Parts: sequence; structure tokens; C-alpha cells
Amino acid sequence: MPINKDCYNTFKQLLFVIVFALLTYTSFGQTPDLPKRKSVYFELGGSGGIGSINYEKLFYTKNTSEFTWRAGISLAPIDKNNGTGLVFPLLINTLLGKNAHKLELGLGQGITLTTKGSFFALTTAAIGYRYQSKNRKWFYRITYTPLVSYIADFQVQHWEGISIGYTLTPKAK
Repeated sequence: MPINKDCYNTFKQLLFVIVFALLTYTSFGQTPDLPKRKSVYFELGGSGGIGSINYEKLFYTKNTSEFTWRAGISLAPIDKNNGTGLVFPLLINTLLGKNAHKLELGLGQGITLTTKGSFFALTTAAIGYRYQSKNRKWFYRITYTPLVSYIADFQVQHWEGISIGYTLTPKAK
């Protein structure tokens, strides 16, 4: 039985994201003095489509740079052939800046499972502004989040997102 080329490419992309996430976790997970900041936020628009709920964890800090990973969940209507999609945005982000005003850059995958049995992945990116004061638990984001499809043909969907979040743990000193 021949392997469907689209399914094979999607499988390769998903495998890459999983391996990258595991390497990142093992590379930084053994250092005892890492910051433990964890956050949750709601993003209207953005990488999850219409809206998503996200969990974010800081895993590495160097000078004025912070590196985080995020995982989210969203429901989005796709089309009449695919039904509704359960979307999982997964990204690695960099926050640049030494005060509350930060440039946010990110790259990842948006994995979608639909009610009609379809599965697909879109590469997603993020570039935006984040306000996160060290003294407050609430933070705000506004981002440009293009979704890139290249499995069947090359497409770019232009999305923007606005977020409000809450820091669950304090930032390490």
C-alpha cells in the first residue's frame, strides 16, 4: 500500500516539533537554578485561529533575553468539508528587553484535528509587543502571527492576536 505524500510530510513536521520540544526540555531541564515562571493567557485571534487558551513556561534566561515555550488549545470552524477543528498551537518564543516592554519573537506549529477526521499542521510565527511588569502578575501582548501552509501548496494566512495573561509563579531574581 503506497504512503500518501501529504500524510508523510505532515508526520515529518509533527515529529520535528516533538523532537525539538524534547531536546529543548532535556537541554535546559537539568539546571537547578532556572527561573520557574509559568503563565496562562487568552489570545484573541493569533496562532490558535479565532481564539485560544495557552500555557507558557520560561525555560532559559540570558542577559536581556528570555526563552519560553507555549502550548495552547482552540476550537475553530474550518469549512464544510472538514467541520470544526481542534487546534493546538505549539511555539518556542524569545522575549527581548530589559524592562517591562519586550519584543516577542516566536516559531512553531499549529496542529489541527477536525471533526471530519482530517489532520493538518501549519507553521506559525509570532512577532509582537509584550508588556510584562516584574511587579505585577498580569501581562498584555499584541502580535502578528502568520500561518504558513506548504504541504499541498504554499499559502500564508495573515493573522493578528491580542492577549491578556496571568503569571502563576513569580519571576526568579
